[in-house]
Amino acid sequence: MRDFILAIFLCASAASFCFAEGLSTLISVARSQGEIQKEYSEETRNFERAKENIDDGTIKKGQSKDEVRRRSGEPVIILQDSFTDREKWVYKPARSDFFKGIKIYLFFDKNGLLDEAIFVGQETLKSGR
Repeated sequence: MRDFILAIFLCASAASFCFAEGLSTLISVARSQGEIQKEYSEETRNFERAKENIDDGTIKKGQSKDEVRRRSGEPVIILQDSFTDREKWVYKPARSDFFKGIKIYLFFDKNGLLDEAIFVGQETLKSGR
């Protein structure tokens, strides 16, 4: 009988531990989701800043990477464009992905100066670019 009671106690303790472990996992996932949402918001905000800065002429050809970064924030990704031998910065809102949706490509020459800005996707049709 004593072994039976001990077995029930151990099972109850294990179930409590599993519940606590599951709860900590859920809390961790919720924190991760919050961080992801924060990154998505910043990604969209930087896209909107870059678009506005290009539209109003605040960002223009010949500016340095530091000037562009200071005005528009960090791009989502920086790539080396093998076709043109230029550095390519990509700004996009969170609702777009790398294959579809609106994006801004900024190209910097080998001296680190802005050489070209291209709008891609639906926004191109709206702005006439």
